[in-house]
Amino acid sequence: MLALLLLLAAPFQTAGPLPPPADSTDVAVVEAVVPPAPRARVEYEDEPEGGIEVRPRVAPSALYSPNRGLGIGAGVGVRNVGWPGSDVTADVRLQQHFQSADVSVFTADPLRATTHGLLTVGASTTDRRRYYGLGPGTLRDSEIFLDHDAAEAEARFGAYPLGTTALYVQPSVRLLYDRSNGINDALGGGTLADLDEASREALTVADGTRTGASFGLELATDRRDWAPYPRSGMLATVEHRRFVAFDDSDLTLARYGASVVGYVPIRGRTVIVLRGLGVLTRSGDADGDGQDDPIPYYYLPTLDARVATAYRPDRLTGRDVLAAGAGIRAPVFDFLGVYGIDVLAMGYLGNAYDNVFEQFTPRVSFENDGVVGDDGSAALRPSLALGLGLVNLDKETVVLGGLLGVGPDGVALASLRIAYDLRDARALFR
Repeated sequence: MLALLLLLAAPFQTAGPLPPPADSTDVAVVEAVVPPAPRARVEYEDEPEGGIEVRPRVAPSALYSPNRGLGIGAGVGVRNVGWPGSDVTADVRLQQHFQSADVSVFTADPLRATTHGLLTVGASTTDRRRYYGLGPGTLRDSEIFLDHDAAEAEARFGAYPLGTTALYVQPSVRLLYDRSNGINDALGGGTLADLDEASREALTVADGTRTGASFGLELATDRRDWAPYPRSGMLATVEHRRFVAFDDSDLTLARYGASVVGYVPIRGRTVIVLRGLGVLTRSGDADGDGQDDPIPYYYLPTLDARVATAYRPDRLTGRDVLAAGAGIRAPVFDFLGVYGIDVLAMGYLGNAYDNVFEQFTPRVSFENDGVVGDDGSAALRPSLALGLGLVNLDKETVVLGGLLGVGPDGVALASLRIAYDLRDARALFR
């Protein structure tokens, strides 16, 4: 049974940020990594790097997924090309209903160098982007499939102004391109009639081509004892982004986000894990009618498996997102002190909101519907995540892992990854 669960876990990415450049995409990138230094809180300083290192990158989860179909995903990474400390990666994913290509360049290791830069470009196309509508009360049965193309380019600069992980500062600018071709009726699913007015409007304003720029400033404090496999400490982040449209919509957006994950040691590798995340999105009033402008769905945050492991992909979308979780990671078996098996159990409460300040209530609903009460308040949706991870005890790194998420919306497959890191090559939200 244990072997079967590990086999099922193979397509999913590992827990926690690996030695960089970390990758927050929804696929596992399997690559050879340089063994990390001995466990210790790192005081950051620039270090010389070795010679050129080439490594393959393979995405096993591209072989098949229920939503995207059959396919393949692969790429290559090259360290120390052009100058010591650099890291260049290129990845391609080809599936029946999804294709993408991404290239990223780190000027230096973001977990070791006092300063570093990142340039990343990527594009994707899908004829099966799931959409359930907006807000806390959406139903799984209202799922429709959208045809959507996207491209983006981002430049960042990261620094540790205090010389330690106590403070990390990262300004960035991101250029966005999106083209929505509407509903793909050939794939079946629901219709516009299944959605409420606000959800239909988010599709209407998204129709056609949109371009814009997003400017952001992100701050973090990372006091984990060992980022690849924490046993104590915490990682906390805050973000602010401003989006300005280049098209004739005059759309402007402001986004505020905060995230924290903490590890409380119990004994040995056993730790209590605490997780929380909140995102607020607000638009301007370009037409002067006293109402916030409608926001295209692809600019809104989504509560799904990337944010809080156990929720279904693309499931809960809204202007605001709130989620909290707690759980335990504990060893269950060791192989001669070289490899070990960890079990992870996490419980989550969360939802997506039109306005979290007006709709939030501490009530919990275990039903697929009935989430929104007569007074407009929205209950929290629960989920439970159970997973296994294969740990390299020598390097103290999870090398293979995955989990099952169970909630009112059914079963979801997700990664063991708990903490989103601002130093990842791909941003969590656009």
